[in-house]
Amino acid sequence: MGEKDRLEKTLESYNDVFADIVNVLLFNGKQEITEDSLIDAQTFSQYKADGMIREQDRDVAKYWEGNTVHLSLIGFENQTSQEDVMPMRVISYDGAEYRKQIHNKKDEWYPVLTIVLYFGTDKHWTKCKSLKQQIKIDPRIAPFINDYKPIIFELAWLTDEQINAFKSDFKLVAQYLRTLRTGKIEDWSRKKLKHIHEILNLFKVISNEDTFTQMEDFIIQTQTKEGGTKVSDFLQELRNDGRTEGIALGRTEGIALGRDEGQNSLLSLFAKLYSLGRGDDVQRATTDRAYLKKLMDEYQK
Repeated sequence: MGEKDRLEKTLESYNDVFADIVNVLLFNGKQEITEDSLIDAQTFSQYKADGMIREQDRDVAKYWEGNTVHLSLIGFENQTSQEDVMPMRVISYDGAEYRKQIHNKKDEWYPVLTIVLYFGTDKHWTKCKSLKQQIKIDPRIAPFINDYKPIIFELAWLTDEQINAFKSDFKLVAQYLRTLRTGKIEDWSRKKLKHIHEILNLFKVISNEDTFTQMEDFIIQTQTKEGGTKVSDFLQELRNDGRTEGIALGRTEGIALGRDEGQNSLLSLFAKLYSLGRGDDVQRATTDRAYLKKLMDEYQK
């Protein structure tokens, strides 16, 4: 298991975060699921292949009690990169849970739902979004093949309305992913963080920026003084951490270009590069104008 995958799972396993993600993405922010209605579920299942018993493991899974059918199972699959086989993976997870119900001879069957959380920031999910897109089907039998469509949410492309509906710390994650995608530091409202350590470590592995793990005291002090934290606090602190050359260059080049857009574009470029752990590129750009132009061309694609 990769470090990023482990940290995503850790944050999402908290009931307040898990319920918040489902309430926002499935119920448009309506508080349908509460923390105390969730119970941790077993994430691994077994299957036989090539004469051997093998295991498959969901990222996060919880039972939801108290709804109209008494019980449901909801699972998350975290994806930083895209996969063509996502429909089949989801089928295998859901099918294993239904098979377990048959084996346990439940008195009342319950539904199974899997949500794919896409953490990518470079481009939209373009891989297969349904089983019929994934497999080749003889036209003669196509009408009889059941389709299966994973529920995929592109976190870096959530709307303002969706992001503002989050009540847990996951709101900061969604804001940060959108910042990485756009390269723009938006002045989001402050959010009181509950899982500070988990958030900072997740941001560290997403951006490959060690400074995040050194900011815990800063965040705690900010929350005490100002009642909450926002994404711009993180990025401003990164700027203040010995990175004045890039910001100064942004101002200088902006003036040289003769318009505010030039300055804003450069500042956005440097913010994104730092967020991606590419501080060395910014340092080189402060003395190498040709390299700066190359970075600007890359950023504007």
